Amino acid sequence: MGHAGPEHSSSCLHSNAPATSSDPNVSDTPQSVRPGPAGVEQPDATLSYEADSIKVEYHPSSGRPTQVFRFEEFNRHRIAEPPPPPPAKPWNPFNTRTDFEFAELTLDAGLSDQHLDALIKMIRRIVQNANDFTFNSHVDVRKTWDAAANKVTPFTKHVITATYKKEPRQYDLYTRDLWDYCKDLLRDPYVVRQMEWDAQRLYRFDGASARWVRFIDEPLTANSSWTTQSKLPTTHKPLLLILYADKTKLSSFGTAKGYPVIVRCGNLPVHIRNGEGPGGGRIVGWLPIVEEEAGEKHKTGFVNFKRIVWHESFRKILEPIRAHSHTGVWYICGDEVHRCVCPHVAILSSDYEEQCVMSLIRGGNGLFPCPMCLVPKLSLGDYQPDYPERTGSEAQAILELAMAQRTVKDREEVLQQWSLRPIQNAFLELGHSDPYKALSFDRLHASHSGLFGHHYWVQFKKHVVEVSNDAVKLIDAQFNAMPRWSGLIHFNEVMGTSFTDGSKYEDISKNLPFVAHNVVTEVTSLAGYQLLVTIRRYLEEDMYVGLPLQTEWTLANGRELQRRHNAQLQKYRELFEDDEDEKNWNFPKMHTRKHAFDDIEQKGVSRNFNTKPNEKMHGPIKKAYRTRTNRRDVAMQLLNIDHHFYIAGHIRTQLDELDAYLKARAEEDAEDSEPLSDSLGGGHISLGARQNKCTIAQFLEAHRDDVAFRNFEQRLSKFLTKEYKAHNIPLPQNKPIKFLLSSMITEYRLLRVNYESMADWRQDTDLIRCSPSFFGMPRYDCIILRSAVGPDFFGRLLCMFTCTVGDKVEPIALILPYNKPTRALPVKDHDLRFYRLHEQTRQRAEFVSLHAVRRGALLVQDFETKDDYLVHDLIDSDMFFRVQALREL
Repeated sequence: MGHAGPEHSSSCLHSNAPATSSDPNVSDTPQSVRPGPAGVEQPDATLSYEADSIKVEYHPSSGRPTQVFRFEEFNRHRIAEPPPPPPAKPWNPFNTRTDFEFAELTLDAGLSDQHLDALIKMIRRIVQNANDFTFNSHVDVRKTWDAAANKVTPFTKHVITATYKKEPRQYDLYTRDLWDYCKDLLRDPYVVRQMEWDAQRLYRFDGASARWVRFIDEPLTANSSWTTQSKLPTTHKPLLLILYADKTKLSSFGTAKGYPVIVRCGNLPVHIRNGEGPGGGRIVGWLPIVEEEAGEKHKTGFVNFKRIVWHESFRKILEPIRAHSHTGVWYICGDEVHRCVCPHVAILSSDYEEQCVMSLIRGGNGLFPCPMCLVPKLSLGDYQPDYPERTGSEAQAILELAMAQRTVKDREEVLQQWSLRPIQNAFLELGHSDPYKALSFDRLHASHSGLFGHHYWVQFKKHVVEVSNDAVKLIDAQFNAMPRWSGLIHFNEVMGTSFTDGSKYEDISKNLPFVAHNVVTEVTSLAGYQLLVTIRRYLEEDMYVGLPLQTEWTLANGRELQRRHNAQLQKYRELFEDDEDEKNWNFPKMHTRKHAFDDIEQKGVSRNFNTKPNEKMHGPIKKAYRTRTNRRDVAMQLLNIDHHFYIAGHIRTQLDELDAYLKARAEEDAEDSEPLSDSLGGGHISLGARQNKCTIAQFLEAHRDDVAFRNFEQRLSKFLTKEYKAHNIPLPQNKPIKFLLSSMITEYRLLRVNYESMADWRQDTDLIRCSPSFFGMPRYDCIILRSAVGPDFFGRLLCMFTCTVGDKVEPIALILPYNKPTRALPVKDHDLRFYRLHEQTRQRAEFVSLHAVRRGALLVQDFETKDDYLVHDLIDSDMFFRVQALREL
């Protein structure tokens, strides 16, 4: 059977056209304005293009012509030649594949030597004639890992010497040769084939305006890479390095600390670069930590000394690529192409405190506390003015001028004017690596745990407490009552709990408007309500900052929403103008978000420089510290374990490639093999959690008291008959479809829906539950469905099943539909950007084809109005745009 209604086409570019209003009282829905903003390429009058076509304009020095693809044919990483056959025994130097997979399992499990010995003894007792398993103790496993060490670049210990108060001090530094790490990637035939080598500008053809609209995602699609390649000889290719550094607590009490440096390659696509396998992030350094000393804390001289140790250490890490960054280096890559690559630091990913170290500015107490521009300290909370950007050449000139002064006092006077320190920046010794341009907005720390977690959330909780103790309890109760959703953390309570994880603050902020709107109102707390409105604008700005793909229009919208956010914050601040204890909003993380959209234009979408993937790597380090070290001199122990994981990932990839290669060969040889049957819905949907096949009568036993299931078989018969006629599908025997209580159906409790995201046009998948008991609780999720006669609509799943009509298997759901209320809506719906729905009575439950499901949806009960629900449009960027489009209808 076909869809329940005709497909309605909608252009992502249309739904994200730029907002133009400068009045914060005007509707907050971005308007679909034509033509696009300045900078959108004008159409070529001599050519006509299919809507949504993709144009790729390569950098002129690449020698590659501009190409235009139909949307369905566009493949980001086109492989010109098939890869060579993988090695026949990629598990070497392990004796057998079984040995490697056993060692890989124990490594991942973090087994101690004692546990490993016990496991081997147990296997030896169980398995007889185990010719395929050669380990006898943990020593064999460790030795084989060590023997495999030369497969990828290992770690080396160095000693960094620096002088403080005329006393030389020494610190241990551990590094993995950065150029050897690059060569590990370049010589891997499977990794290098995923790499892009030229800067490019991407456009999608918007049929409504007949214009090419530029879009940005990967670093090589942004402006900075284009500029860098313009400075290279035409024979050279940019090799983009993304570096991260930050201290982390290894022990729960914070007495043991680590200081990893992580590198990623910006030429690789984000799913590989930010993944955990080969091509993902790797530790390339373990920096020394200069402990605070009594009487020295916060002293300028001692702080400068710590910065010297840091930059001397980083100078050592960068040393292997220093010459190559200026001249380039020829290398025969794993795809047998001879390339001259120019490694350089394109992005520095870190929190604000680490950015101050990288840029050698004086931090929050300096006259100019921003690492990227010269905003005065007292203007950090003022969004409107633009200030000059910092540059590496300017910083170097200031340093040289200062160091030429005769006295320390004169030197300090020069440097303090620019909030710089008297230290040579290690990054400025590289070619094409300006640290002030590489430093990037840190969404995790600046927004989620920063502006929201340490400021908005703290202020909001104060307002709730001022309302009443009952208000505090109600906020917790309503957080606990929030329906669960994959990817969204569920909280039992929040008001009395402290968090250190920025991801938790992110999810608290997303849920806050939906759980607080009936507690903090204009009546109970005017200031609290205004802050809630401000937080909603912050969330919309943050949604745009976090988009996985940016067009010129979404960038314009994002900047407009940032302006509206600041306008609402100003209203909140004005409520406290006469308060002596007014909060100070002049802090660095209030300001740095001003650079977010500029950074996106220069370096690609924010996930390219987000610290979240790097901080995720702290988890395995901490686990290894707890389970695999003796807690003494742990640096080399942890790095050896990390190196073993690196080796395991390298071998595992080759094994997977070998398996895929052998499977493909086997399928080619099986000439008489039958083709696989299509998945249900042609790949759009699939059903899981299958229950036993039963009669309709048996199925209805569990629902006999539910009016939604009354006359089930008659209504199902009428629905399918009507649908077959509407879609010109022949009825079996030309008679109306008829189901009886004895007819058989199969119930399912899981629905997988694949859909094209409106945010980045890629396929995403929702897992949708419809179960009386999912982890001990009823779970009946909601869905968006396309309609044959109007806009998309929402429904709650009551059951899912398949039934047979003639020789066709039909996937059907019984849903409870939701309609938009016809009454006047409360003012807060406008203020808090709610999309309100009203639940129909269960007597109005209806059947739908599961082919009509767009995707899943999260509906939150309005805790104030019975049977009203609010669409949670902040669960992801696709849902945000879908609800935005529905508002415009």
